[in-house]
Amino acid sequence: MCGRYVAVSTPEQLAEAFDVDSIRAESQGARFNVAPTLDVYAIVAKDEERRLGTMRWGFVPHWSKQLKGRAPINARIETIATNGMFRRSVRERRCIIPADGFYEWQDREALDRRQPWFIQSADGRPLGFAGIWTVWKEPADPDADWISSCAIVTTAANGRMRDLHERMPVMLPPTLHADWLSADPDEAPHLLRAVTALDPPALRAHTVSDRVNNVRNEGEDLVDEAAPLDA
Repeated sequence: MCGRYVAVSTPEQLAEAFDVDSIRAESQGARFNVAPTLDVYAIVAKDEERRLGTMRWGFVPHWSKQLKGRAPINARIETIATNGMFRRSVRERRCIIPADGFYEWQDREALDRRQPWFIQSADGRPLGFAGIWTVWKEPADPDADWISSCAIVTTAANGRMRDLHERMPVMLPPTLHADWLSADPDEAPHLLRAVTALDPPALRAHTVSDRVNNVRNEGEDLVDEAAPLDA
C-alpha cells in the first residue's frame, strides 16, 4: 500500500520530469509527510495537453453524501477493473501522482512496533505513481465547486519491496506515461496487463525515525537515516 509520501519537487521541476504542457497548480512547498485528505499534485491529459494540477488524496465517489469520513487512498490493481467504485475511473480517468519517495512500515518479529522505511528511485528522480481520479460535489449545495480526488494504484510488492511490505504503489516507467494518461477506455485492459507485468523498479531504501508516524510531524529530517527499531 502507500499511506504517506514525500513531495519536494516544484511544479516546474515536475513539468520537466513528466513532459507537462500546462501547470495549473500553486506550489505546495516541500512536504516530507504527505498524508491522506491533503491536496496533492496530479497529472492528467485533457484537450490534447498534459496538465499538472492538484487533487484531494482520498477517492470520493460521486454518490457520497458528504466529504467527511474515510475515503480510499489506494486501489488494488487486481480488482480495480471490477470494483464498482473504481472501474469507471480506471477506464476514463487515469492520472499520474508524482512523488519524490514514499514511506513503508515493515513488520518486525518480537516487536510491538513497525519499522518505517523511506523508499525512493535509485537515481533520485521523481517517481510516477499510477493513479485514478474522480469528481464530487456537495449534493445539498447546487452552487458548490466540484472537487477532484484521487487514489494511488497498488500492486503486489516485487524486487526489494518484498522484504519490506506485501504491497507497493504502481510506479510507471516513462514509456507508459502517455498510455496511462490516455482517455481511451479500450486501453484499460491492455494497460492493466502491462502494468502488472512490469519489472521491479530500481529503488533504494533506508530506515527512518518513527516520527514519521505522526502526520503532524514535518521537515527534511524525517527522511534522515535512522537505526532500526530492533538495533
